[in-house]
Amino acid sequence: SSSSSSSPGQTPQSPSLLSKRKKVKMKREKTTATGKRLTSRGSESDTSILNISGSKPEDMLWFHRALTLLMILRHLTKKDPQGQGMTNDAIADACQALVGSTSHSRLLVISGIPTHLEECIVRTAIRRACSAHGGIFKDEIYIPLQDDDPKRLKVKADGKLEVDKSTTVNNMDNLDVSSGSSVTPAMSMSASASTSQTSICSSQCVSRTASDLSVDQFQASHDPPAPQGIFDPHTVSSQESLDLSLCSTGSLGSLGSLGEPLDSADSASISDVGSMYTVTSLDNNPLVSRSIKGYAIVEVRARAKIEKVRASLFNSSDLIGLSSLEGEDELMEMSTEEILTVSSVNQSLFDTQGSSALEDYFTEKLIKGDKVVPPARDVLAEIFRSCIHSEQMLSLAPAKPIKVSDIFLSKEQINSQTPGNLLQIFFTNVRPPKKVLEDQLTQILRKYGIPKPKFDKSKYSKAGKEQHPGKVVSTKRPIGKPPGKDRSVLNSVRTALSEKKPIVKAKSPEKGGKPEDKDPEKSPAKKQEAPEEKYLTLDGFHKFVVDRSKQDIRSVWRAILSCGYDLHFERCACIDTRHAQRSCKKWTLEMDVALVQYVNRLCRHLAISPSRLHPHEVYLDPADVPDPRIACLLNVPIESIRLRFALLQSLNNTLETFFLPLVELRQTHTYMDSIAALLRESKGLVFYDTKVAVMNRVLNATVQRTADHAAPEITLDPLEIVGGEIRSSENTYFCQAARQLALVSSTQLCVKLASGGDPTYAFNIRFTGEEVHGTSGSFRHFLWQVCKELQSSALSLLVPCPSSAANRNKGKHILTPGPITYTEEQLLHFFGQLLGIAIRADVPLPLDLLPTFWKTLVGEPLDPEWDLQEVDILTYNYIKKFETVNDETELEALCAELTSHHLTTESPDSPNKPCCKFSYVTMTGDEVELCPGGRDITVVWENKDSYAVAIRNLRIQEIENTHCMTAVRAGLGSIIPLQLLTMPTPLEMELRTCGLPYINLEFLKAHTMYQVGLMETDQHIELFWTALEMFTQEELCKFIKFACNQERIPFTCPCKDGSPDTAHVPPYPMKIAPPDGAAGSPDSRYIRVETCMFMIKLPQYSSLDIMLEKLRYAIHYREDPLSG
Repeated sequence: SSSSSSSPGQTPQSPSLLSKRKKVKMKREKTTATGKRLTSRGSESDTSILNISGSKPEDMLWFHRALTLLMILRHLTKKDPQGQGMTNDAIADACQALVGSTSHSRLLVISGIPTHLEECIVRTAIRRACSAHGGIFKDEIYIPLQDDDPKRLKVKADGKLEVDKSTTVNNMDNLDVSSGSSVTPAMSMSASASTSQTSICSSQCVSRTASDLSVDQFQASHDPPAPQGIFDPHTVSSQESLDLSLCSTGSLGSLGSLGEPLDSADSASISDVGSMYTVTSLDNNPLVSRSIKGYAIVEVRARAKIEKVRASLFNSSDLIGLSSLEGEDELMEMSTEEILTVSSVNQSLFDTQGSSALEDYFTEKLIKGDKVVPPARDVLAEIFRSCIHSEQMLSLAPAKPIKVSDIFLSKEQINSQTPGNLLQIFFTNVRPPKKVLEDQLTQILRKYGIPKPKFDKSKYSKAGKEQHPGKVVSTKRPIGKPPGKDRSVLNSVRTALSEKKPIVKAKSPEKGGKPEDKDPEKSPAKKQEAPEEKYLTLDGFHKFVVDRSKQDIRSVWRAILSCGYDLHFERCACIDTRHAQRSCKKWTLEMDVALVQYVNRLCRHLAISPSRLHPHEVYLDPADVPDPRIACLLNVPIESIRLRFALLQSLNNTLETFFLPLVELRQTHTYMDSIAALLRESKGLVFYDTKVAVMNRVLNATVQRTADHAAPEITLDPLEIVGGEIRSSENTYFCQAARQLALVSSTQLCVKLASGGDPTYAFNIRFTGEEVHGTSGSFRHFLWQVCKELQSSALSLLVPCPSSAANRNKGKHILTPGPITYTEEQLLHFFGQLLGIAIRADVPLPLDLLPTFWKTLVGEPLDPEWDLQEVDILTYNYIKKFETVNDETELEALCAELTSHHLTTESPDSPNKPCCKFSYVTMTGDEVELCPGGRDITVVWENKDSYAVAIRNLRIQEIENTHCMTAVRAGLGSIIPLQLLTMPTPLEMELRTCGLPYINLEFLKAHTMYQVGLMETDQHIELFWTALEMFTQEELCKFIKFACNQERIPFTCPCKDGSPDTAHVPPYPMKIAPPDGAAGSPDSRYIRVETCMFMIKLPQYSSLDIMLEKLRYAIHYREDPLSG
């Protein structure tokens, strides 16, 4: 598989030579780029050519460059007019960076597929391989089928014509069936939720509640014109928040049973044209399967994952056909054509294997019979109209709308190099090589052009005068350099003739043809000029495209792509700079923040950094429409979204590599206009990966304990918590560790970020009476046990959320409000240190804390309405009742209603009249006065509003919990610099500290190694992953705890930056190895793990049932969680 991934004709290079060259290159880079982090961002992102100030960074003063970026930030955040010009320059650069097409770079041509495989098996195998690495762009797979004309139709006994097989039709014409054509029959499908995505949507429904994070599984969109009735009704969206119900999902299966019947009038003319969807036969008879042609074409979701997808396709036993072969003889009889190859596509739209598959694919997407498909028809109309629009933009007079049927374009207009004239770009790229464009246009107009209608002459001329002086005929400005003197003379003659002809026709419409008859007599050499009088219409343009497609389909697609469209007829970039700047004026800070959040979730799903995501790969799925977080982006044109992402991508690259290391990020309330204050307001414009990259650089730069210093060691007694019940809080792991680490300087706990197979942690742990090999497993188990203790009744540092009494935010905790003792302050200080230690160790803590905790931790103000509702919904409703009463009668009724629930007594004036006093119950259950002497103050109509405000202020003070949070921040500040809390949002801080409360099985599978001769295609390995796909999220978390002694694993890894030398973040990668020894039957053996190495020793179980039984036994009945 490694040899097939390289291009043909490439000479293999010596590994030793490559290694030496690599070492020399690294040495030179270290000497020339001191202090700069080397990334692959420049090679992976086309937007690296975008410089914020419009000139090269090396030619700029650093202060001027920083000031330019600062002005752009102020403009994007506060609409500061001083930064408008610099922002427009950056937008212009971003627009130019998006001009080149990238659709071809995402295409993969899969050839050598065994033709005996069924189409549904091939489709499912491709979908599985791609879903593990981000999925498929627009969920479209092209699988052509062989033609079976003799068996295709049969006549029933009653004389009616029956379709005996699945008939493919084009989705663009709403299942309109046309007459047959010469195009190869094919089937393209729209992939639904992948069968391998059950790591997120598992087979059993499990509801988990957490913050408003996003599950980063995206279901790609279906083409908008596609009929909705043919999709699987059980296809579910995987765009969910963490307040999600993990639901079951399956593959789409065969689309043959989901089609709609054809009209009887069309049943006799069924097309052989392959398409995107499939319909069934008229009588729902069993389908006669047709053989596939042996190749398929797929467009991967992101080009950064194309090599991963290629490797995954090679490892698919179903796609190779091994699973359907009965023995070695059939394997050896396979022909060379059935050897699987996966080739990419170059910019000229040729794959490296030189197969004809792309021609069928491109024809299928563009032409149906002798007509252009509707989406392509709309695109061609836009290209055609752009010739007139570009002239209107140059005219000072206001332009009037023109019907496309009234547009007649001359050769001079088509060949005009006016900015925004896409028609000139189209014909430049569609013409044959070594052919002059002007000669090509002459031939096109001679064949497809028509004379201008006489009755439209005055109307068209009038409109032309109002819009542009040279609209109808050739303009006086030079269009281009003529090839020679004779050609320039001919052009001048043509221009003179074109200027005189309309005048003659306008004066004498009936004799319009006489001058043409006299011209040959006076000048016989001018007979060749007659075709120049023809004009191109939209219908003629369509006919040319159809005829050209039959000759060279690739040239037509090259022309469409060069005009700024992709393979799905969506714009990749704005038409010109003015259009780009005009569209960016409509963007607000809210829209920018929504786009950044969407890109963060998309990149998390693709397991790449935003710098490796090309702007052309950003689009909104129909599954994203219900998401309220992107509601403000739904009506934004796709080219505007992609342009804005390109601008933000360049902005983030400069922030990470240049600007943020120069800025003092310390928060201060004295200087409200400081750069730190601006960054705090504009933190929503910065990608999560950018913030994490800067944070990691600072953490590695603030290491206090070097490698030559021994790590502190603490000893814990596990017997104190035997049976899961802790005798007292002093015997908990948390308190035992706090007492011992209080004697250790915090500088000894500041270590570099964990990386590699033997990471360095803040301290080592030894268990009394236990012998544990390695330090990673015991350290991760300690953090898991401490989090379990913090959220139990053994410690009083955290309390359950009061809203949980109303079935809201169940399982969430907040800091215990109220005064604290010195001992509690020390424990809270140690709790803050554990947060910092977990960040440096990259071990996600299984803590379920309310978002208000993270808000106060990063210093953001609380929302009196929303945050109170999240923390204590009962108190929120209680306050609302007093705020909404209309008169004293309602107030008395309310007090009577609350008599048996809250602090109510009888009024001293009227002993039988219930009333409320200015006192309330705290979260800890203590009654406190809302004001001095509040127990003696009765709530009446005049002070009811003050009573509601007092209760709200009491709860907000308890939520802020300033004393406790100060202790936590002090402990956190002793491990990591508190300046780093300026950039992340509360949600991002929770992500960095606690990760995600679910297991992404696809991400885990992509970060798994197979050792000692094992391969991903081995039967027991496939059974292992199939069994995990059947697990619930709760079972998956238990499996991870069993395998590496931590309940949550990182959802990201440095390897997503594309560098091959980047070390994985622990505990990745997961390793699967054979069991020790070979004694006994494999089915009688048990699974063992080495938690420090995240290694699973898996026996070769013979069936899925045995695999499930052994896995469930291991995760539920493990006796020694520290084994290994």
